[in-house]
Amino acid sequence: MLNEFKNISKEDYIIWDNKNNAPKEALDIVYHYTSVMELINNGFKLYEGEEIVRMTDLPLKWQILFDAELEKYK
Repeated sequence: MLNEFKNISKEDYIIWDNKNNAPKEALDIVYHYTSVMELINNGFKLYEGEEIVRMTDLPLKWQILFDAELEKYK
């Protein structure tokens, strides 16, 4: 898990809440592919309406918000 925007990559994943059409956690909580695999292998369960989504697969509105935050740390 990463907690600083300067470390976030567009190839990272977030937990997406389909009911609210928004990230389930704070914008700076993302998971690298290996972290996602560890979560799954350790029995992590998503709640109904949640899914793990790569940042590049988010709705455009959210990609723009993340991109704006990432630019601040370049």
